[in-house]
Amino acid sequence: MERGARTGLTRGRALLLLSLVTLAGGVLRFVGIGWGAPYFHFHMDEHYVFMGADLLRKSMRDAAMSGKFFMYGPLAMYGLNVVRSVYESVSHELVLTVFDDQVTYMRMGRAISAAFSTATIVLVYAIAARVAGRLAGLLSAACLAVTVLHVRDAHFFSVDMTLTFFCVLTWLCALRMAERGTALWSVLTGSAFALALTAKYSAAFLAIPIALAHLLSPARPSALRAWASWRRWVLLGALMVAVTIATFLVVDPMVVAYYDKFREDVRQQITDPLTGTTRPMYMAHFSDLTHPRVFWFTNLLWWGMGPALEIWALAGVIWLLVRRNKAALVSAVVPLAYFTVAGNSVAPFIRYAIPMATALSVAAGVLSADLIARRRWRPLAIAATAAVIGTSALWAVAYTHIFRTPDTRLVASRWIMRNIPRGAPVLVEPSHNIPPTGSHLTNVDFYGNYVLFYPETERRDHFRLIALDTYRSLYNRGPTDEWRREYIASRLQLADWIVMDDTYVQWFTHLPAPEYAVMKQYYRDLFGGRLGFELVRTFKTHPSLFGYEIDDDASEFSFRLFDHPRIWVFKRTGDAR
Repeated sequence: MERGARTGLTRGRALLLLSLVTLAGGVLRFVGIGWGAPYFHFHMDEHYVFMGADLLRKSMRDAAMSGKFFMYGPLAMYGLNVVRSVYESVSHELVLTVFDDQVTYMRMGRAISAAFSTATIVLVYAIAARVAGRLAGLLSAACLAVTVLHVRDAHFFSVDMTLTFFCVLTWLCALRMAERGTALWSVLTGSAFALALTAKYSAAFLAIPIALAHLLSPARPSALRAWASWRRWVLLGALMVAVTIATFLVVDPMVVAYYDKFREDVRQQITDPLTGTTRPMYMAHFSDLTHPRVFWFTNLLWWGMGPALEIWALAGVIWLLVRRNKAALVSAVVPLAYFTVAGNSVAPFIRYAIPMATALSVAAGVLSADLIARRRWRPLAIAATAAVIGTSALWAVAYTHIFRTPDTRLVASRWIMRNIPRGAPVLVEPSHNIPPTGSHLTNVDFYGNYVLFYPETERRDHFRLIALDTYRSLYNRGPTDEWRREYIASRLQLADWIVMDDTYVQWFTHLPAPEYAVMKQYYRDLFGGRLGFELVRTFKTHPSLFGYEIDDDASEFSFRLFDHPRIWVFKRTGDAR
């Protein structure tokens, strides 16, 4: 029976509806794309990817040898450089010390992420349609269109949206390989897999569903016979592997050219932290997490997809496993393989759930379509599907409030510039979320140092900015607790104001006592008004819909860290008690 025939969904009608779904998803992803521009440091990963792209235009070696370069795949950087070159050929050369040019540069990068995320909606339709028909494709596309994680991360120029697009493209090619078993689909699967790997090396998990698709291929003999009958199937697998390796090395030759740096970055920035071998401070909020795998379901997917879509999609994975066709089995293995690999991390950042949420949208759509096709279950299935997609859409629209309103840090900056006297001593905790002041607010420099990192302890720029070295002096073990107390007191004595965000508060809250008792007590005393400072302003934005704010403070910290952190301003009122 022709796909979609049972539901009366013709090819033309399906494509029209897919266009509308994709358009709606694209609007959610592109709205407010210039939030916070041109303050690159608000999202630390985004800043590194922008810097890597700019360095690649000048020298492959300079890029490869820069800090943390191989923590990110280069494919998104290549894409930005292509877009930038086209723009400069028809307009003007971008100068990344000019305010408007920096805004343009940020919009370019984020538009790439938003475009890949939007295009992924179409690929998800194609996959689900192969599994269960056009209605399944449309419902899966609708689920992904309103998935909050996609909407959120489409507004960042990180590598996750590029990764997800090419992972889904590889998945689609693998399905065709399982159906056809031809050399063409082996080549296309290998090529797509290589591009996924150059987007982000964590795409290696796709080796599992690809191997399954090859095993299910009609090119594989159905019984043990002479070697000659297996030769073609083995050669097709070897061809796919060869194409993957060759394409990867052509697109990302730096891995071989600068192998020692690649290995060092991967070890220091990826494998050691994510396996718990090292504990960098940016993972501190996971210190008291006892069940990282469970956290995916109680927090990452709960907030990243919404409760209804998560629960429905997980039921959909089980449904795919019992559906008993090649496309369904391969599609069920995709999220299972990803979780098997990524779920081992001791630091489950919410962005790691993006590929998982994408795969789960297919499971949700197939479950809905199959139940709707059963007359007995149809009314309940339609109601459940409407509730799942409807509530997810409301959550997605609510989240776009973050990008449709002025950035919290910039609102705080304007208040600080108006209300704190010029030249006043202001204590700050060096953080990517610190509100920009002075020249960094009015004369942004893409190449400038915007945070008071050690060993810089003070800077005079409109205010007398005084750094509280929360990292080396207060996080790293070494100094005694008495020394730490004296250090904090000495920095407080210099300041009349304190400007801080919730980065270090959150990190130290989760760190264990007694190792970090001094900082825990410092924050309790500061907010309790016992240090001679009064909290005079708090700046915070939440997702909001129809004037109703959604408190997402229980979500994984990085879910709110990059685009809607909390900012506090304290003023001296007396001496410490």
